[in-house]
Parts: sequence; structure tokens; C-alpha cells
Amino acid sequence: MLKENRSLDRGIEILETLAREGAMSLADLHRATGLPKSTIRRLLQTLIQRKIVRRSLADQLYRTLLVFPDISGEVMPKGMLQMADAAIPRALALTQQIGWPSDIHIREARSMRIIDSTRQASNFHVEQGQINRQVSHFGSATGLACLAAMGDGEIAALYEALKTDRHWGPVRFGLDLATLMQRIAQIRAQGYAERLPAHLSDREWDTDLRAIAVPIKARGQVLGGISVLWLRTYKPVQGFAALHLEALQQAARDINAALDLVWDDTPG
Repeated sequence: MLKENRSLDRGIEILETLAREGAMSLADLHRATGLPKSTIRRLLQTLIQRKIVRRSLADQLYRTLLVFPDISGEVMPKGMLQMADAAIPRALALTQQIGWPSDIHIREARSMRIIDSTRQASNFHVEQGQINRQVSHFGSATGLACLAAMGDGEIAALYEALKTDRHWGPVRFGLDLATLMQRIAQIRAQGYAERLPAHLSDREWDTDLRAIAVPIKARGQVLGGISVLWLRTYKPVQGFAALHLEALQQAARDINAALDLVWDDTPG
């Protein structure tokens, strides 16, 4: 009994450390807790199996999926684990098929958030993505793909809610509602979205890359998107899409089918 309590106490210490410090490696946890690496590794494996901790593919760091009051820096987006579990193996298969990497984004109220990436698994040298980085609904390929999968009324409501926000809103990309809807019509017709250059940006991100994206959905609800990225010097957008859009769309259909089986669409 004492041994079990000791293991429980150590497991809680790991969770609290992850909640306080954020993403950490095994070595980070060892330094922070003083626990033997073998013990940490064993406890992490149990926590991963119980869906309490996950290890990101992109950076191989551990993150807790629990929120600790007065400790956790951020609340995990609802459905992130289900989406990651469904998307990562299929995004990996896509990267193995076409060579180029994918980013997986989840949709939030004000922005899109990167939850994982296959950049590390790509055959091509692509700058490593930053997990939890937020990007705009109106400028990112995944954000625009999500908008195009929504109803026109939903798009107008989001535009209205964010139109005065100079960072996350459409003004950063020089978009009035009419211009945005024209772009949405184009995205719907061609079957994919591409990223836009920001008109007002403190720092351009991945300036050497292009991206196309399609939405990820479950039971009719738009949850996020999956993109494929490539070096700008390789091909223009239309040429790349002609080669790889079908594979990207099939990966998204497979993700959607997997999510349909597990998605909890109750509010909260």
C-alpha cells in the first residue's frame, strides 16, 4: 500500500510539474523533480496510456492534458486529444506518401492552434513548427479552410466579432467582408485554402514555406484543419495542389471518419 501511494505521489508530482512548466523532455522532468529517469519513464508510459499525458510528435516533449487550478498556464482545447489521436497517424502516412510535412490545427474562438506536426518526419529540410503556436483564422491556410467549411452566417459572425482586432482579425490581411467572401467562394470551388501574406504583422512566420489546407470535421462540426507545407522555391501553389491535393483530401476524409466514431459533441 505504501509503495502504491508512493507511485501515486510521484505521478502527481510529474503532472504538477508539467502543468506548471509546460512542455518538458524526460531530462527536464528529471532535473525538475529529482526522480530517477527510469521511474519517470515508467510513470509517463502509464499516464500516456490513461490519456492524461501526451508526447508530441513534432518536438517529442511531454504535455499534461489535465488542468490544475492555480498551476496550469493554459486550458487544453476541448477535443484536442481525440483530434490528435485521429490525425497524427494519418498525417504521418500522408508525409510518408508525398514527402512533404503536415501541420495539424485545432479551431478556437479567436485563432487556430497548432497541436502537432509531421515536420520532423519529412524527407525535406523544413523549419520545425512550434506546438501551441496560434495563427489567424483569416490568414492561415487551415483557418481559411475552416471558414470555407462553415456557413456564410457563421463566417459573417466571426468576421464581426474580430473585425476590430488588429492581431487576430481580418484587418491584418486587408479583408473586408465582401473580399473575404470572394476568397471563400474561390476556396470552396478549388477544394483547398492557401495562406495569405499579412499586411500588418510583427513577424512573418515560415516565410520560406507555402501551405495548402483542408478542414477536419466530426459529425458535421468544423474542428480544425490539416495543411501540407513545402518550400516556396519548389512549386507554385496550383502546381503543388495538382500533385498532392487528392492525397491531402483523402487523409482528411480518413481523419474525419475516425473522429466520427469517438467525437463527443456535447457542449462544454
